[in-house]
Amino acid sequence: MADKKRFLRLESIVSYLQTERDGDEIFIRYKGKKIAPAEEKFIKVSKEPVPLGIEIELGKDEKWVELELWDYDHFSPNDSLGQFKLLVDQTSDTFSAELVRHNDSDARYVLNWSVIDRIKPPRKTARKTEK
Repeated sequence: MADKKRFLRLESIVSYLQTERDGDEIFIRYKGKKIAPAEEKFIKVSKEPVPLGIEIELGKDEKWVELELWDYDHFSPNDSLGQFKLLVDQTSDTFSAELVRHNDSDARYVLNWSVIDRIKPPRKTARKTEK
């Protein structure tokens, strides 16, 4: 019988206050690697929720996940907007987390997410790397 695996599912992100007048261009990093968007350089956000549909396989004893939110800049270094700190020790589909902003960031974002159990991993998964 196959073992169940836990996954962090990133459902959507909502911007309540952007750092740029015409909307932010964001991307999300996990353990130093960009995980969203998968193909493009950034996601253009407005005040509407942006669906993400990303799943990250969690380690057996993993309790916390930190995701970095970045603003993509075309002509200067990208700006770190802050982090989402997620307690992933129980399965549920009703979580949300507010961005923990860096001191100089005015951005306000909320991430909607869940932790699920699955027997087989989905086809598109950002897999956890073991050290």
